[in-house]
Amino acid sequence: MALICGHDAPAYGLPLCEHIRSATAVPLDYYVHYTGRGVERQRICGICRNEAATAVAAAVCEDCFDATEGCPTGVVGLPQTIDASRPVPGMVQTTQLPAEAGPVSDIAPTEHGFLLLCDDGRILRWDTDSGTCTDAARSTVTVPADARPWVGREQALRLHASRDGAFAAVVVDHGRTGEVVDLSTGAVTLSLENDGYYSHTVPFSLAFTEHGGRTVVLYRRKWRVVEAADAATGAQVTRIPMVEPHTAWAGYFHGALHVSPAGTRVASDAWWWQPVGRPFAWTLERWLTDGEGAWTEGTDRWELPRCEDHWNRPVVWLDEEHLVLGGLGDDGQEMAPGARVFLLGRESGESTVKEVATFGGPDGRFFAADGLLFSSSQAGLEIWDPTSGSRLGTLAGFRPTHHDLARGELVELSAIGLRRWSTAHAAR
Repeated sequence: MALICGHDAPAYGLPLCEHIRSATAVPLDYYVHYTGRGVERQRICGICRNEAATAVAAAVCEDCFDATEGCPTGVVGLPQTIDASRPVPGMVQTTQLPAEAGPVSDIAPTEHGFLLLCDDGRILRWDTDSGTCTDAARSTVTVPADARPWVGREQALRLHASRDGAFAAVVVDHGRTGEVVDLSTGAVTLSLENDGYYSHTVPFSLAFTEHGGRTVVLYRRKWRVVEAADAATGAQVTRIPMVEPHTAWAGYFHGALHVSPAGTRVASDAWWWQPVGRPFAWTLERWLTDGEGAWTEGTDRWELPRCEDHWNRPVVWLDEEHLVLGGLGDDGQEMAPGARVFLLGRESGESTVKEVATFGGPDGRFFAADGLLFSSSQAGLEIWDPTSGSRLGTLAGFRPTHHDLARGELVELSAIGLRRWSTAHAAR
């Protein structure tokens, strides 16, 4: 059966309004219109934008779709939010910060309590159960005095910690410098400095993991290279290769690194010139064991869908195989709140990426626990079923900034202390 464009061919791309379809001189710029039915969307022109609710769009073939390819202008409407909310049990508890800490820049949960990064550079160990707080080290990393924000993103200090709390790292997000500290001695084991090439566009790539009985730190030394080092000695373990035939996998501007819950995989919220957000993931075990040669032999790696001019997005692992990306859309000018769930698998010896769920609603930071997705935005905390896409509940005014895996809590660092809520409540 012929499409509205008159061609007997498969439908391609999003449905188009009549003005876009019939434009003959030059392609019209367009809005992405969410109809309010699930994540259904269509392209409409500026004329139809004013009557979006009644705009009629139809599918065309690939050739006709490509011939009308204008520039995205914005979004009209929102994807549907499936609301299955019920009362959320459990109270948000507030624990005051220790008085001796003074102003706190960042926190990092560990198995044995919290690390606090104070404004004066001190790193403190804080046991919230006993109330004890002790000095562990002092960082000399600072935000440069001439730092300027990039598209609203300020350079700021961020604290990372190994799972057992033996090591910490202080870095300048959207900056160049950092350091890894052995908290048993206070000594710096690894000074971090990337080459500064577009480093202002991404958080400082850093994550801790464990391998072969030792703590390993993953970090970006150059814009396109993630290295792994022994946290205790600073000695290099391995790195992403920079030579043929792997330049296609070394051409990323690496951003935030996200290690899966069991530490078997890692995802990089990266971008590619010119500029396109291109998150990808790879296996850790073989890479850390076999080194650069593991890539030659085919280390599993998965490339997620690209997005024009958009990265620094919410990313979280549900488990070792399912990765969630925040935002719906294929271009930074047409992003809408929502989540996309991908199964990163392997079939016939090849890595596979399958989108298993797409739904509207989640926005802000993402966390995951017990098979559920949590989003933390200005509205507060929202709980989602990542299979059905339903919103299961809301905690208004609670905006967690960290996930305390050891105690199963989401934590908000506020001016008065830590606001904490157990994720176990969501499963009740």
